[in-house]
Amino acid sequence: MVKSRKIAVDILRTAFFLCIGVFLIWLVVKNLTEKDRIEIMQSFSQANAGSIALVILIGLLSHVSRAIRWQIMIEPLGHKPGFLNTVMAVLVGYLANLAVPRLGEVSRCGILKKYENLPVDSVLGTVVVERIVDVLLLMIVSAITVVWQFDVIASKIIEAYNALNAGDQTQDSFSIGTLLLISIVTLFIAIIIFRKQITKSKIALKITGVLKGFSVGLKTITKLKSPYLFVFHSVLIWVLYFAGILAGFSALPETSALGPGAAAAILFFGTFAFILVQGGIGAYQIIVQNTLILYGISANVGYALGWIIWSSQTLTIIAGGLLAFVILPYFNKKNGLSSNHQ
Repeated sequence: MVKSRKIAVDILRTAFFLCIGVFLIWLVVKNLTEKDRIEIMQSFSQANAGSIALVILIGLLSHVSRAIRWQIMIEPLGHKPGFLNTVMAVLVGYLANLAVPRLGEVSRCGILKKYENLPVDSVLGTVVVERIVDVLLLMIVSAITVVWQFDVIASKIIEAYNALNAGDQTQDSFSIGTLLLISIVTLFIAIIIFRKQITKSKIALKITGVLKGFSVGLKTITKLKSPYLFVFHSVLIWVLYFAGILAGFSALPETSALGPGAAAAILFFGTFAFILVQGGIGAYQIIVQNTLILYGISANVGYALGWIIWSSQTLTIIAGGLLAFVILPYFNKKNGLSSNHQ
């Protein structure tokens, strides 16, 4: 009963996030004029196939790098899974995550259990540490992007602020800046007054638990046999994500001149699309569109590029995951190899 209820909840959650994605797509499309639609379709038709192929290749390399890092994490447990089995497990995991959140983590551990005879519980622990490291790197990427692209982002915020205030110059005392300052001071005072209640709240305890998990996860890295190689691949994965976006710029003439700053901004903002909406559908395209507006790219071209990059990444996961799922039984039966011989 509990299991069937969990499955039902997962299905409803997936359907909910997919509905959000479809709603976001509809929200953009319904406001498009005929001229907008023509411009977007022209962008698709002009897309450089070589650039799209490069985005796909870089995406595959990031999955391979993730698989190698996972091997490094599993090794201290006394096991060394085969390289190809690990890569295919990662691909199947990504495919499963498109359907149900967090199903991919369990799926890839199950594959190594089936074909490498590894204990699921122990291997699942390495996936938890992996997620902790990825969150830490996302925080670093976020900090770098904000500092690096501060001028571009800040100028647009100031521009929007001035535009909002321009409509009513007589209400300076209730301007956005004043309200923001009052809100911050009020929040600060409330935290001081209710600090004891806040520290005992469920949210505070959950945050404390997450921070402790961060600490435990980072300590496990020191126990790795190849810690430097682990760090190298952890950084390489994000470098490849960045390179994939940069390669995607060359797919369209209008975005081919964009530099690494714009790619970093999309990497930063775009990552949250996949966190907020299942598979990033709908949300990623809108985020790319609005990010590129900051760099002087028209909304229609930005939206088209968002679809090009997202489609390349998602189709790679779908094709790679399905292919791996089909090949895994055949590969292991044909070779009859244990993890020690692959």
